[in-house]
Formats: sequence, structure tokens, C-alpha cells
Amino acid sequence: MGRISRGSWGAAGVLILSACSPLPLTQAVSQFATALNQAPVGASISLSSLQQLDPQLLRPASLYPQLGDMPLPVLTALYKYRQHCSGSLDGVPAAFAQFEQALCQNTPLPAGWFAAHPVSPSGGSTAWYYLQRHPEDATTLQSLLHVRERPRALGGIGQLSDDNLDALANGQTWLLQDGNLWRQHQQQWLRYAPQIWQPLAQKAGITLVTATGQCDISLGTLCANPVNGYARWWRSLLGIAALLTALALGWGAWQRRRLQQRQRFIVQMLTHELRTPIAQLGNVVEHFRRDFDDLPPQAQSGFGALADSVQRMRQMADASQHYLSGDGSRDVLEMPKTVWLSEWLEHIAQPYPGLLFCLEADRQVALPLYWTSLCLNNLLDNAFRHGRAPVRLHVGWRKGKLTLRVSDTGQLAAGRSPQAGMGLGLTIVERVMRRLNGRLTQSGPPTTFTLELPCDSQK
Repeated sequence: MGRISRGSWGAAGVLILSACSPLPLTQAVSQFATALNQAPVGASISLSSLQQLDPQLLRPASLYPQLGDMPLPVLTALYKYRQHCSGSLDGVPAAFAQFEQALCQNTPLPAGWFAAHPVSPSGGSTAWYYLQRHPEDATTLQSLLHVRERPRALGGIGQLSDDNLDALANGQTWLLQDGNLWRQHQQQWLRYAPQIWQPLAQKAGITLVTATGQCDISLGTLCANPVNGYARWWRSLLGIAALLTALALGWGAWQRRRLQQRQRFIVQMLTHELRTPIAQLGNVVEHFRRDFDDLPPQAQSGFGALADSVQRMRQMADASQHYLSGDGSRDVLEMPKTVWLSEWLEHIAQPYPGLLFCLEADRQVALPLYWTSLCLNNLLDNAFRHGRAPVRLHVGWRKGKLTLRVSDTGQLAAGRSPQAGMGLGLTIVERVMRRLNGRLTQSGPPTTFTLELPCDSQK
């Protein structure tokens, strides 16, 4: 994780000028930045105080269970141990096992331990869990809490959204949150209320909005656009000229069409996969995480599944962001990750009781893990919902290709259309496999769907 960039940028340093931006707009933004220097601020926080924080204590992802570092069964056992102070801590790293035992035995820990291990595997800072048992150490451990766990400290940085908090940690210097304007200036982060900065922007003849497309002038995560239509008229004229030139050359229009097709495919996949509001689930998980010990046993048993679902959605967003960030020269959905087939299959099979799977030989393979898992889960879901038990998964590797065969005892023959409710998911699987240079085939009876995917092996 990268630290917040050092040094302050002047107004001219943060302005990334578009080649087509007219000079008056540049002067208007400079005038606005100069006026802000004299304006009253709602809050300020020195850049050095943020740079002294561990980077993980700024990242929103640190508040969620670290499923990438610790399997879900181990996290579940950790939760049970924390609740009852009994049970197994097998698989838990030694440092965090020591932490849980210290909490149960009411054993004090030095501040240096929390500085060396700032984030708990169950999400949130280790200092936050410790202070639930030792509130008398709040003064000593205050600086080792996640910024979200002390939202009113540090000028209110902890109240920023996930996107803005990540942008701040990545070195951006302008942010917009709930109408408040945040700006990094002269080794400080400054917050301006809407009634302060908006009249100054209006006087300078500009509007500031969150960057979502082409900008006249880019201020990091924000766009500065002219209030009047003069600059926008020139930009439209230049855009038409560029479009006509691209049409004359031919390849420009073809490239745009390919990009639109890829984006429509991603939107289709996200619409199909994300059936519940991510934002509300995130709030529920955060609420459960903070008050886990107060939840009834039935709610505690379901928390792991809920956290796993939220993590799956976050992984999907990360994988989609990787794909959409391509400039057209890279046509990859996801960078391959090296995994043991046995470990990956155990994770896949866990939500499917009664699944019979056969692994010909365990080996390490390099897979686009998220997308391959999505395709396989789709086939397994269809088999359990529309097929007949038992459902079998057969996995093999031959001549550089991984074969994943899902079958049930249904009588769907090769070439016949799938049942209602299966079409959209299978269409997505087929298109994803083509993007991965693999293929989806259907055979039967019995009903069988096979994924063939080229991958590197390290047996």
C-alpha cells in the first residue's frame, strides 16, 4: 500500500491541463485556488500526522475480514474463541493467537505490539478490540486506531467515503464529500464548507464536480468546468472534428465499438451478479463487526457467510476495475494467480453440500481466479437448481489445459437448449471463457457442461 505523497503542491502543480482547454478557464481555476488561500477552513490536519499512520489504518479494506490472508473456517474459529475464550486457534498466526489469549486472560500488551500488528484478521484495528477490554489505555492507543474508528479525529478524515479515503491514501489532493471540499495545500489537508467554496467557484466562473469522464481541467478526482457555455462549445466543436477525422481513418470508430462492446458485457455481468445493494450490505457488515459480541448466536453463525459475500462483491469490483482500466492494447480480464487445485476446489465445494468431486492430481496452476470461480459456481448453481442429484465435479489437467466437468443425472442432451432461468448465466460463462481463450461445451445425457481453460502448471 502506498503512503500519502510527501510535499505540498501549489495551485499550478495540481492542475493537469487538457490539450484543448482554453486559457481563460485555466486562469479561472488559478483565481479560485488563490481565493481559497484566504478563505476560512472548517477543519485542518497536518500532512505529517497522516504520514505517521500505518497505511493500513487509512484503507477502508482493513475494516473487513482479511479473507485473503486467513481462510473462513479459521476466522470462524477465531470469532468463537474470542466469544467464549475457549476452543482452537489452529491456523491463526502466532502473534494474533497471543493477542486473543491476552484479551481472554486480561494480560496487558505494550503499544509497540499494536504498532507492529495494526490490523486484526477479523477486520478493524487490533487497538480497537483491545480498548473494548482496556478503555483506560485510550490515550496511549488513540493513534493506532483506524481513522474510521475515530471519525471525529484528524479533522474528520474518517468520515470520508471508501473511494475518497482510498484516493487520499493514494496521493490525490482534491476531494469532494457531501458538499465539503477537501484540499491538500502547504503540508495540510483543509476542509471548506459548501457556503465558503461554492461562492468563490461561482465568482471565478467554474463548477467543481466528481470526475466521471472528460474534463476541461482535472483536479485529481474532480473536474473543473466553465459556468458559461463558451469553452464547452469549443470542446464540442473539437470533438466533432476529432470524430470526423476518426471516421475518415476508419480504425477509430472500430476501436470505439470494441470498447463499447466490452463495457456492455461488464455491465451485463455486474447486473446479473450483483442482486443485492452493495452499500447496504457493507453497512450491515460494519455494524455486525463492531457489535459482534452482542449479537445472538444465530446472527453470529451467519456473519461469516455475510462477510464472505461482501468480500466476493469487492473482488468482483476489483477484477472489473482491472479489466476496464485497459487501454485497448491489453485484452485480459484478470492477471492469473497461482493456486493449488485442492485448496481452490475445497473453497468452491464448501457451499454445495452433497457435491461429489474428483481431482485427478493436485498441482499448482496459474488461473484468472475470480472469473474462473464465477464460471464454475454458475455451472454448479445451475446443476443443483435445475439438474438431478447427485452432482459431480471432475477436474483434470492435460497438455496445458485445465478441464472442469460438471454433470448431474438429468437428461439434457448435447445441442438442446437449457431450461428457463439458465440462459443468461450460461451466456455470460461462454463469453467469459472466450475472453480467457477457453471454451464451454455441453454434452449428455447425463447433463454435462465442461470448461476448458489453458493455464500454466507448476506440478
